[in-house]
Amino acid sequence: MEDLKKYKTIVIDPPWKYGSWGKGSKKALYKGAKTSIPMPYSTMSIDEIKDLPIKNLASENCELYIWTTQKYLPYTFEIIRHWGFKYCQTITWCKKPMGKGQGGIFCPTNEFLILSRLGKMPKVERIDSTWFQVKRQNKHSKKPEFFQDLIELVSEPNRLEMFARRERDGWDVFGNEVNNSIDIKKYTAKNRKNESKSKSSIE
Repeated sequence: MEDLKKYKTIVIDPPWKYGSWGKGSKKALYKGAKTSIPMPYSTMSIDEIKDLPIKNLASENCELYIWTTQKYLPYTFEIIRHWGFKYCQTITWCKKPMGKGQGGIFCPTNEFLILSRLGKMPKVERIDSTWFQVKRQNKHSKKPEFFQDLIELVSEPNRLEMFARRERDGWDVFGNEVNNSIDIKKYTAKNRKNESKSKSSIE
């Protein structure tokens, strides 16, 4: 099998499975949304996300950043362990309240960027905070470029963004809204080959 490109930095914004969005107060509705509507993109179950060949994409030393929400925060720790990464830190995107939309007793006004790692930490300048108040994007689930800029300051190439919404200089990308830089099937095939070897050794 051909040598596949490996990455020292991977950012993944999983298409977590939710119901409809847009319910709540008028202030909480996205511009142009008058009623609740289906999610504007295909979603994945937790098991489907676990099956992504992230470990095959990762270099020996790799920083993994995964976006998550209040609902999926506990599952995110389970997923990173499944991929063989060690949890490091939680970065918080603080948002200005927009009314009482979906959520529990406390209306969620933040999202989390979980940093986990394989191998050694890169030798970079440290950042003096783990929370950042950044303006929301108009497009549903789109993350501010601020965080990608931040990650570039404290990471090393090669860099990959999974489920990217746009292309970006210096990054490889994968997703259904971009021209893919990688053939994910090749990494998945390697994953299955490794699983077969493990089963054979057990037998």
